[in-house]
Amino acid sequence: MAKEMKKEESPFLQIKDLVVEYKSDDQIVHAVNGVSLNLGKGRTLGLVGETGAGKTTIAKSIMRILPDVGAKITGGEIFLDGRNVLELSETEMRKIRGNTVSMIFQDPMTALNPVQRVGDQIAEVVRLHNDEKVNPEKRAKEMLEIVGIPAERYYEYPHQFSGGMKQRVVIAIALACNPDLLLADEATTALDVTIQAQVMDLIGELQKKYNTAMILITHDMGIVAQVCDDVAIIYAGQILEYGSKEQIFDYPTHPYTIGLFGAIPSMSGDEMWLHPIDGLPPDPTNLPEGCPFSPRCQYASDMCRKDGIGFHMTEDGHQCRCCRIEEIKKMKREEDQK
Repeated sequence: MAKEMKKEESPFLQIKDLVVEYKSDDQIVHAVNGVSLNLGKGRTLGLVGETGAGKTTIAKSIMRILPDVGAKITGGEIFLDGRNVLELSETEMRKIRGNTVSMIFQDPMTALNPVQRVGDQIAEVVRLHNDEKVNPEKRAKEMLEIVGIPAERYYEYPHQFSGGMKQRVVIAIALACNPDLLLADEATTALDVTIQAQVMDLIGELQKKYNTAMILITHDMGIVAQVCDDVAIIYAGQILEYGSKEQIFDYPTHPYTIGLFGAIPSMSGDEMWLHPIDGLPPDPTNLPEGCPFSPRCQYASDMCRKDGIGFHMTEDGHQCRCCRIEEIKKMKREEDQK
């Protein structure tokens, strides 16, 4: 009994010190650099950061679908329900993909086969991962209805669907086998605001229905506020700040997180201009020493450029990878008083 309780209490997904590199010619791209995170069943974690921060690479590492040429996981562990997926054979991973963990890719245009009927694409997943008692075509039609598409459209092709409808089909494929973990990679980026809201509401409803854990990769802090329980701020392949949604939104601590919020329009303040973060993300083939954000940080000092900057706990469960937290708080108070 004690063992069962312990298993229920442990996170469904555990990533420990993940390191991923891409090799190109004579260069090494340091895409993910020591990422660790946990995610329980039924919860949603938002991965937020600029393009090239390593968010998609983290998701693809969980699925073990990194490019065969050039990409390599050089360190760390990834546990799904207690099993280290990095130690499994490709045959075992095929049983996990689509069944235990599924992924909604960013562009439905490239995620769907243009010469295959959408219903057949959903049915293929069901056929591969369910027992013979489940009728693939019947299940595919049920999934189309669940995502708001009439079952009779089973026989149509991707070009006969709008962008929002294509994304619904991709969601149907991802959820056809009731996965325990859903990876949503910029699932609504290509959609207009109205369809974006409908798709996120749909994912949320299905997630609650099946108690699915989800990692949501996005640039949109509004979507994070709407659907996420926890948030990890990613920069140059590292997590710079990690905590609950309330902690990140109410008490942003790392200068990078503060900068992200400063670049968001406010409807309540008197500000006339946004405050974008100066500079560009670092070259992943030549990352700076110490904090990777230090070249763009207005609070950076010599100590920020030394290796070994770890997480500092700012309150219960709220972590920040910054060595000048208290000094920054003091400087911000002085700025606000002026």
